[in-house]
Amino acid sequence: MKKIDYAWWVLAGLFLLYMATNGILLNTLPLLYPELTAEFGWNEAEVTRPASLFLLLTALLTPILGALCDRYPARRIMFFGVILIVVPLGFYAHMSTLTHMTLIYLTCSVGLAGCGLVASMLILSRWFEKRRGLAVGIFLMASSLGGALFPLLAKTTLAEQGWREAITLIAIVGGVMMGIGLLLIRNRRPASDPASEEALAPASDEPSKTAPAAGITLKEAIKLPAFYLMMVATAALWFCIVGILQHQSIFLGQDLGVDRGSLPVIFSVFFWSAIVGKVLFGYLGDHFNKVWILLLSIINLMLGLVVLRMVDPSSNLTLFGYAVVYGMGFAGAFSAIQLVLAEFFAGPSYGRILGLFTMVDSLAGAAGIQFLGLRRVADESYLPALNGLIIMLIVVAALVALLRRFQPQPTPVLQTAG
Repeated sequence: MKKIDYAWWVLAGLFLLYMATNGILLNTLPLLYPELTAEFGWNEAEVTRPASLFLLLTALLTPILGALCDRYPARRIMFFGVILIVVPLGFYAHMSTLTHMTLIYLTCSVGLAGCGLVASMLILSRWFEKRRGLAVGIFLMASSLGGALFPLLAKTTLAEQGWREAITLIAIVGGVMMGIGLLLIRNRRPASDPASEEALAPASDEPSKTAPAAGITLKEAIKLPAFYLMMVATAALWFCIVGILQHQSIFLGQDLGVDRGSLPVIFSVFFWSAIVGKVLFGYLGDHFNKVWILLLSIINLMLGLVVLRMVDPSSNLTLFGYAVVYGMGFAGAFSAIQLVLAEFFAGPSYGRILGLFTMVDSLAGAAGIQFLGLRRVADESYLPALNGLIIMLIVVAALVALLRRFQPQPTPVLQTAG
């Protein structure tokens, strides 16, 4: 019987960790917003403000953590990140003021900056090469799987006992998953491991001193038009994506009157669709031009927002139609962005470049949350804001189509240095 390459165990560990961290912090906590507004009387802008600050601080810290991951073992940094997520989640059920909620989110933001996308993608890129698109697609669907399962896990507890008991259950299960994930993760393939098609990096945790790593440096990247096209496009995408993720529960539950028993199911369908989208778009990214796949995902997002504007709360077809279409578009954009960034910028500065993009995208996501919240308070409706997001996605589609002119030609296998 053929021995399983340990790269897949590393992927499993990263999957569990990402499923718990992003699945809870970004994709499940918004489910509680209607409960919080009902209990504490916070408006739409107030209840989503901690999440906006969460992304803002994550954005500021991510480049620093990305640079540290280029110099030190990423797994060590991820360990401290997990601690800074598990502890505040344990206090979530005991909060009683907006200040408490904000402090919990800010602490979690430090943790997510340390054990989130940048560290995970660096480790993943060291273990996978030819199957990187598939591996990235599988890995990125973890947050969606968390968003699909954690609401269902909390559904009965939320309905019968309340949000405090529900978040306690989520925190316990998530903490166990993060711990198991850390045990499986290794920084890179050891020197004693036979070379295989997935082996990318030298055995040590330091860049090779005898042969420089192939690929583009940060200094070279910032001179390219593609760098700025990608920066603007991905920032605009995250403005739309994160804003909708944080406000959809309020729009559906509060504005449209979807009952609290159905809302977790809609969330679950949304993220199950995202799982399909991440695997599908990851697969397509391995077989077709990655820029065109990103463009396809943007069109998918636009269609999802159009459906959201037309949602009839009495019609399961439109409710779940939105969940499926936008869920797949959100996931496709997320997967395609990572693949396009790796194709354009993989190399000795990949951690710094990815950290910089993640910072800008997170800032844009925080702005998207506040934009939707403030417009909802001012207009007493989300519809004008949704119109603005649709127009923004049309502009992004044009920018991504232009990016094709600057796409690099196929080159020999790139090394990423740790």
